Amino acid sequence: MQIVTRIAAGAASAAVLLGSAVLTASTASAASLPKACNLVSTQNKNVSIAVNLRSGPGTKYKSLGILYKGARFTEYCNKDYKWSYGKVTSGPNKGKKGWVKYSYLNPVETN
Repeated sequence: MQIVTRIAAGAASAAVLLGSAVLTASTASAASLPKACNLVSTQNKNVSIAVNLRSGPGTKYKSLGILYKGARFTEYCNKDYKWSYGKVTSGPNKGKKGWVKYSYLNPVETN
């Protein structure tokens, strides 16, 4: 009976430690998002028309490149459903992170 109790205690301790590691990793990821983000959600999207990838959430920010219609964009968060922050996953600007006007992004359809 003592062996079963020790195994259960060890498993509970491991679960607590692993849970803390996962919680810490999530917090670290959220901490790396821009301060302008107020709605966090990871979604794969397609660009509906040619649009600028910007350094901040607004047209006053510098363009980091053009995303062409059909380019893939992984949205990490957005600002009031007006601007989305994420990473370009296809096209000439693949790998760049920045902001895109929210209304020019469409969810990727999955079958």
